[in-house]
Amino acid sequence: MRVIIVGAGFAGLSAAWVLADAGVDVTVLEARDRVGGRVWSWELVPGDKGTVIERGAEFVLDGYEHLTTWVGRLGLELANTTMSYYVREPRGGVPVTVAEVAATAAILADAAALAPSSVSVAGIAQQVLATQPGSGGGVSRAAVEAILTRISISWAAEVTELSCRALQGTASAFEPNPTYRVAGGNQGIAHGIAAHLGNRVRLGCPVRRLTHDEGSATVWTDDGAERADAVIVTLPLACSSSMPVEPALPAWKVEAWSRTGLGQAAKLHVMLTQPATASAVLSVPDGYWTWVATDASGVTQPIAHCFAGSMPALDRLGVMSGPGDWLARLADLRPEISLDVDRVLLSTWADDPWAGMAYSAERSVSREDDPDLMAAPVGRLHFAGEHTAGPWSGLMEGALRSGERVAQEVLATWGSRGPQGQ
Repeated sequence: MRVIIVGAGFAGLSAAWVLADAGVDVTVLEARDRVGGRVWSWELVPGDKGTVIERGAEFVLDGYEHLTTWVGRLGLELANTTMSYYVREPRGGVPVTVAEVAATAAILADAAALAPSSVSVAGIAQQVLATQPGSGGGVSRAAVEAILTRISISWAAEVTELSCRALQGTASAFEPNPTYRVAGGNQGIAHGIAAHLGNRVRLGCPVRRLTHDEGSATVWTDDGAERADAVIVTLPLACSSSMPVEPALPAWKVEAWSRTGLGQAAKLHVMLTQPATASAVLSVPDGYWTWVATDASGVTQPIAHCFAGSMPALDRLGVMSGPGDWLARLADLRPEISLDVDRVLLSTWADDPWAGMAYSAERSVSREDDPDLMAAPVGRLHFAGEHTAGPWSGLMEGALRSGERVAQEVLATWGSRGPQGQ
């Protein structure tokens, strides 16, 4: 059996590994000149491994069982960041403590658990403020504002559109749990899998369209057509939903795609001129957070990392015009660190033709079965990617889980020798 996988991100590579080890003739086609997709490690100072940053997905969080398995399988290690992804000192606006934010977050999460998914994050906040206003055991508006900013950043979308489910789950915890990165860069997972696959991975080969019928599926590249028994599409949602397919995909899949949010984000990395301690700070009014973290050496990196989520936040920071405005706001937010404004790197997704987005988000208009619909095969076309991973959507863990899931799906459907193993 021959299988072609479109995309060499975490989903596509993990699927390819499973299929190749099962004896399947598998080829991975990647438009970029690198593997990893939206996981992209980079040396801010070329040649200095102590300045490795993540231009894409960054943190290894609680419950990342599949990712840690891949880390062990590939002989990699995790590095503790010392700071915690889950706890950020709120600054700007009305003062509020970390403890107040955490306590209020628990109240909002409890309210969200009792509400239908069609209620937005903003709707839950309004409900809680209306029923528990003020002080003396109630919740403060300042704490709620900090939480709304945090959730909007984490899901790269506006709280008026996000389902209240965004107030729950791994990425929305407020406890001081440890946080990790892959030592040497998260992209090491992609590099390790690609090395195992060898020439099965072809870079610089964008897929322009797909055709399929009862007997086969075909991918069309700039070099022509390639047929396979099955094709697995693992592109980001913005790209997979715009891929030309003949005959057209059924309405139920297209509609599930359209109900899912296309989160937008940006990252800013700035060298420091003086050592700083590990820390995490949330800019409540500007919609971004910034941190200083340790790497595998245990030493704090001389870098201020920043992440902004949602288009309104990116617009406030003037991201599409360059890093200047964001740098000025960072200097005002964190006067205790010394920024080297001549060594800066800004990364975005919206203008990346092979991404078009940061990651997916469940909206209040989403249906609970949308992840299943997005993951469901159509004939010989199969689908994976973080957006198909349900509660793990938007995360590296979700991408890896989806790749392993779709590989088993293809094996169960077609077998290693063709349709139903025949």
